[in-house]
Amino acid sequence: MKTAYEKLFKHFKFVDALEMKNRLAMGPILTYASRENGEISDIDLTFYEKRVGGVSTVIVGPAFITENGQVAHGQIGIHRDQVIRKLHQLTQMIHRRGAKAILQLSHGGRKCVEMKNKWQAISPSEKPHKRKGKKPVQMNERDITYIVQAFGEATTRAMEAGFDGVEIDGGNECLLQQFMSRQANERSDSYGGSAENRFTFALEVIREVTRRAAHAGKPFIVGYTLAPKEKGYLGNKVEDTFEWIDRLVHTEIDYLHISALHESTLDSEENRSLLSSIIKHVNHRVPLVGTGGLTATEVAEAFEQGLALITIEQALVVQPDWVEKVINSDEPASMDMTSLDKDVSLPPEVLAHWKDMHKNDRPY
Repeated sequence: MKTAYEKLFKHFKFVDALEMKNRLAMGPILTYASRENGEISDIDLTFYEKRVGGVSTVIVGPAFITENGQVAHGQIGIHRDQVIRKLHQLTQMIHRRGAKAILQLSHGGRKCVEMKNKWQAISPSEKPHKRKGKKPVQMNERDITYIVQAFGEATTRAMEAGFDGVEIDGGNECLLQQFMSRQANERSDSYGGSAENRFTFALEVIREVTRRAAHAGKPFIVGYTLAPKEKGYLGNKVEDTFEWIDRLVHTEIDYLHISALHESTLDSEENRSLLSSIIKHVNHRVPLVGTGGLTATEVAEAFEQGLALITIEQALVVQPDWVEKVINSDEPASMDMTSLDKDVSLPPEVLAHWKDMHKNDRPY
């Protein structure tokens, strides 16, 4: 192993919780291969089994928590008890390979309007996800209570399935981010308007999830995904992100996952500057997790900025034994999406869909 990468393989321990064998985590990846009812398929199991050998942590998902929270066909679900059995097979396999398993809990909110099913998409307001797109239904207080409870029930199912923790998806333009964003939230009640009000829904979800996690009977961590900033008019800026962080560190979350720092809309210099400013603002108040990039050099550079764990997504999709290659100083100098054709753990139609969805390296 090259000296520059040795720090990536040092242990990391969350306070009073889990110890990770290194600083590398497999980030959440949509395989588009799960069954119609949200149950993981044998394709999913093979996909993960080929990729978890070297990482310390596998963040599975995003997993939708209710029927109307699904953003894509073939997405993993954690919305009903029937999915637990197959998920338990997945966590057992991950544990046998020496890694911890965390499940990302997600609800797509207004992103679900394009899903062709009997369920209506919901969101803080009726504002569509895309310009001239279909309008979601504005959530009332009964809907809000139901979704908060659904996050809690999903947490309990994750425990029963053998996961070591959950990660609340507060980024990726999904429901929690929609509540926090003025681009999607036009409410005038206690869940809209001021920054404090727009954070209320996320805070209620965190409280319910951490309440459930406290009864796990074993070390069980809770993370939170946060988008660093939003593009466009009324989008949250870095200053808003700092305010969310200040609120989040006073909750009972165990780590904060900064998502989408690998978007192609950010050049590398802006990416590094944004990550550096977030790390400086957090100032070790909560462990930070972030995306490292495609190459070992990019991953090492991200870690040197002060991240606790580095997530790897596309690198592992393209090169399933990426971590082993880094350990053996045999990592590829560069990678691109055409390499996916060599991966036999995904059928051709799934490969084609995955390429199309990720060709611009955008969030799911």
